[in-house]
Amino acid sequence: MIVDCKIIKELPPGGQKRVFLAEHPSAGPVVIKRGPIKSFTSLERIKREVELLSELNSDFYPKQYHFNIDVKTKEFEIVEDYIEGNVLRERMKDFCNPKEIFPLLNSLIQGLSIIWDKNIVHRDLKPENIIIRPSGIPCIIDLGIARFLDLESLTKTISPLGPCTPIYAAPEQLTNNKNLIDPRTDFFGLGIIALELYLGVHPFDPNHVGNDFSIVENIMQNIFIVEAGHIKVDDTIAEFASRTLQTQPYNRFRNYHILNAFIAKQL
Repeated sequence: MIVDCKIIKELPPGGQKRVFLAEHPSAGPVVIKRGPIKSFTSLERIKREVELLSELNSDFYPKQYHFNIDVKTKEFEIVEDYIEGNVLRERMKDFCNPKEIFPLLNSLIQGLSIIWDKNIVHRDLKPENIIIRPSGIPCIIDLGIARFLDLESLTKTISPLGPCTPIYAAPEQLTNNKNLIDPRTDFFGLGIIALELYLGVHPFDPNHVGNDFSIVENIMQNIFIVEAGHIKVDDTIAEFASRTLQTQPYNRFRNYHILNAFIAKQL
């Protein structure tokens, strides 16, 4: 497939990957990703992500078209659907009150439930990994560190930190407590995102919390804000945060059906 693609321009890199916008005669606009294979673990993560996206047929995820490994250069090559829109980070001001935040959360949970039902946890939910399409439907990207609960873990048990973006990670990720990873780990990320949208600042940011700890230390100690400056507390947002940002997973919403029922009441 890739030989039929016409490169249009190079896009900002994604981690170790070079990214290109291209045009395919039948698939239309696509993204080509190329990068080094650094280890068996990194290759296995790439393969799991590619196989998952190849199975999914949902607007909540990018379509996967092509995957190839160059044994000589030890590089991988991926072709996937180009998602038109902007990452949530660039659209934060469009989702700053509960009437906008809860419909977005509702859509995200619809999308995430597809992989949760497959016993897969995203583990890297953050504004940069959510693209808002022109239609308003969010597209969830970058499942590179997703945890496949039915497959062997790829993270060493002795690692002090599990795969994550630390300032959006649940405590069980930050301590690499692998046995506690499940969809409730993603609930924690959604809680951070919801509060950040409402407040306009990261809820665990020490500059706003008012202490000398780092964001990660505040996450571990469960110190966060539900109001900031002129943004006063909203009871529904605060309750959502209190039920998703618990340090122990068993204190969060028990499953996504209960989580979704809470959100449905706010729509």
